[in-house]
Amino acid sequence: MISGELSKKNMRTKDQIQILANIVESSDDAIITETLDGTITSWNTGAERIYGYSAKEILGKSMSVLEPPALFEEMKELTELIKQGDRLHHHETLQSRKDGIIINILLSVSPILDTSENPVAALVIARDITNSKRAEEKLRRSEEIYSVATEQTGQLVYDYDLRTNRCNWSGAIKEVTGYSLEEIQNLGKYFWITSIQPLSMKHVDERLQTMNKTGDRFKEELRLRRKDGIYIDVENKGVCLKDNEGYPYEVIGVLKDITDWNLAIKKVEESEEKYRSFIQNFRGIVFQLDENFVPVFLNGAVEEITGYREEEFTSRIKWKDIIHPDDLSLVLKAEEKIRNSPSPSYGDIEYRIKHRDGRVRCVSEIYQKINSRNGKPEFYQGTIYDVTQKKEMEKFLENIEAARKKEIHHRIKNNLQVISSLLDLQAEKFNKREGIKDSEVMEAFRESQDRVISMALIHEELHKSGGLDKLDFSSYIKELADNLFLTYRLGTIDVSLNMDLEKNIFFDMDTAVPLGMIVNELVSNSLKHAFLGRDRGEIRIKLRREGNRECRNSIGCVESNSKDCESPSFTMIVSDNGVGIPKDLNIEELDSLGFQLVISLVEQLDGELELKRDKGTEFIMKFTVTEKIISFHRKPY
Repeated sequence: MISGELSKKNMRTKDQIQILANIVESSDDAIITETLDGTITSWNTGAERIYGYSAKEILGKSMSVLEPPALFEEMKELTELIKQGDRLHHHETLQSRKDGIIINILLSVSPILDTSENPVAALVIARDITNSKRAEEKLRRSEEIYSVATEQTGQLVYDYDLRTNRCNWSGAIKEVTGYSLEEIQNLGKYFWITSIQPLSMKHVDERLQTMNKTGDRFKEELRLRRKDGIYIDVENKGVCLKDNEGYPYEVIGVLKDITDWNLAIKKVEESEEKYRSFIQNFRGIVFQLDENFVPVFLNGAVEEITGYREEEFTSRIKWKDIIHPDDLSLVLKAEEKIRNSPSPSYGDIEYRIKHRDGRVRCVSEIYQKINSRNGKPEFYQGTIYDVTQKKEMEKFLENIEAARKKEIHHRIKNNLQVISSLLDLQAEKFNKREGIKDSEVMEAFRESQDRVISMALIHEELHKSGGLDKLDFSSYIKELADNLFLTYRLGTIDVSLNMDLEKNIFFDMDTAVPLGMIVNELVSNSLKHAFLGRDRGEIRIKLRREGNRECRNSIGCVESNSKDCESPSFTMIVSDNGVGIPKDLNIEELDSLGFQLVISLVEQLDGELELKRDKGTEFIMKFTVTEKIISFHRKPY
């Protein structure tokens, strides 16, 4: 009888063991047993699926075959803990499959105890969480991108739990509220209570009561107080979520600072109110265009300014058709700029139009881009008025100013000529004295007279140019050199003048005066000393640009003052084929007023001076200045 009971008990035990074995084999998790030294003693089907090893391949081998080399030390420490009887629960780690692929594993390890409760082996349960980790990383990355996107667009995103009054925040928290993430999380629901302006709070309470009953999408404007105490306008829009029973449980929304937007709208509204009473009598044109720059309406002095009726611009005629061809690209560029502007913007532009009767009129346009507050397409509006008379008056004043400058240059030239004549008279007086003729005194008078004449010629050229402050330098150099040849009497010596001067080089007086005096000194020196004892000779003057380029604006006009323009460099060469300057003579050490003046003037222009003595004398001067281009410069009207 006892034997029968034992037999039944053994049968039940075997059944239980078989059930447990079936559970182990059918588990999706890897269930492994190992000795304390890491030798694998059992390996279920789940382990085969996760790691790729069959039981035949892996039994008897060390668990280290599953461990990446970088984690050997970590697993060694965990093994020591198991030997001491400790358990390991839900430890995330990395392990290696048979094919070498590294996978994410959630590991639980328990010691197997003998009857004395000493660890003799270990039970390992491993779950492959690679896919879930990838999903987590993808979600984390998505949230990160969303957070960056909201920050960049200046939006604050919140998630408010109506049941717990807990609120989570992300996005441009600091930019909108002035609080850090930690500060606003600590405030909780009190952020709403303390930050919303009292006048807005009543509306918020009403909306919350409505949402608690129904749940719905919402969009509203609030006055919100920042951490620094400044109130801003915010747009609050979002949705109230409902559970399966239809009760609201969560609000997800976005706060956006629209203070600048509202200020712009307010300015427009104030402007509209201010001018509404007299818009019909306005002597300009008021317009509004749709998002494609098609006129919605034109009002005001349309026919007076253009010659066309208002309705013609909304039917058969486009505004672009009457824009002067030379200015069309300028207008199109302005359109493109405001079209691509991300926020409400303003601008102004002046250009020419063709009146119906053929006259060219100059108009000034002030425009603004308006982004719709309720999601409708953006539009453009502004004013256009005729500034032809204003431009004509400006031109008239410019002519008066030019005439005034012309008269000033004329008077300065006359005064310098008087000084030159006085020097000539004084020289003549000294010339009559015995022992002074051909002396250094007479030479000093002549040199001083030449220098005065060189400056007088500049003012004469400026007088000829109509009073402008720009000098045609090549023309001036030619006249200066011709004058020097007439001044010096060379007797029987036949000296020719060879000039290679690039045209259309214009300098202001700050550059022209020192350059003119340099030419005066060098040519005078050649005429006095280069051809002594010779029958003939040649003096050469060369002026050219080096590496300059034209800089044009958007309508094709030269702009010498553009930031994108590089100041051109120039080379001026004054040479002769005379006796030359001795090689052992250093011109910087000469006690000569002329050479000292040349060196000083070159330094004044930040230039470089090189002397060559191979064939006669050759002075090479290189300098960089801002050239005054006037030949092709014009205004866009």
